[in-house]
Amino acid sequence: MPRAIGANCRLLMLPETVYGTAPGSNWRRMPFLSCDLGAEQPLLDADVIGVGSNRDPAAPFLDTVTVAGQAVVPVDLINIGHWLRLLLGAPTTTGTTNFIHTFGSGAASLPSNAMEIGYPDVPSFDVCTGVRADTLEMDFTPTGAATATFGLLGQGSVRTGATSGGTPTSAAYTAFNKAQGSITRSSVALAQVTGARLTYANGMEAVRTIRADRRVEGVDPGIARCTGQITVRFENTTLLAQAQAGTSAEFAMAFTIDANRSLTITLHEVYLALAKTPIEGPAGVEASFDFRAAFNATATRMMTAVLRNQQAATDYA
Repeated sequence: MPRAIGANCRLLMLPETVYGTAPGSNWRRMPFLSCDLGAEQPLLDADVIGVGSNRDPAAPFLDTVTVAGQAVVPVDLINIGHWLRLLLGAPTTTGTTNFIHTFGSGAASLPSNAMEIGYPDVPSFDVCTGVRADTLEMDFTPTGAATATFGLLGQGSVRTGATSGGTPTSAAYTAFNKAQGSITRSSVALAQVTGARLTYANGMEAVRTIRADRRVEGVDPGIARCTGQITVRFENTTLLAQAQAGTSAEFAMAFTIDANRSLTITLHEVYLALAKTPIEGPAGVEASFDFRAAFNATATRMMTAVLRNQQAATDYA
């Protein structure tokens, strides 16, 4: 009997119409690097006295079900839009041939997806329903592949011996890479950046109620937050002066192939923590500034993600 190997595994995903109910149509096959989403149900000890003739324990019992995990995915031209929809909600789309999909933070309600992690070698197919995206982590460096890590929370999971995804569809794969990255501050290119990291969180809370199936009732969003860090060679005092003054500026982090193919994440009001400029030897001096983003009244949100590609609005509806 063949054993499951990662190279043959697959990840399918599709939005749910009813929370916690897997759709019946053909799902989308998503490119990914790793995924540990799944159900866990721990055993708890029963510290009961008097059920036996010695000190051995009584039988343990199963606690409530938790569906959680992370998916590490490539930042690509088309599929990343489906992940952004799960994280931020459906976008506003403009354009006719070259489309501009605008995702905004702070939506009052967020969608849920069903996801299937398939192990066809076994065969075993784990269908997780009621999945919502809690967090996004991205880093920007001069070289390497562009990836994003999504933290996921779900309601339930069912394993079967056959796929629930029908005949999966796949989008053309065009990956961004970190060499295509750029960072601007107040619409001006930020120089001497050696690295940056961004973490967005929806503040999701699993709502636990008394249910016969031991699942959570749902996953509700809380206060959204965006934090991170920017590391620069100490060439000027632009960021240092902003941190000292306690003022804000707009920062944008982007991957760009050309004018009609790009992903730009804009934080409209960013505050910097004061950072040291340590001398650690004869090499160059670097400073790492932690940042926090906040709601901006002009933009009416904290963060905007703009994806430019050739996919119609219905693809991310």
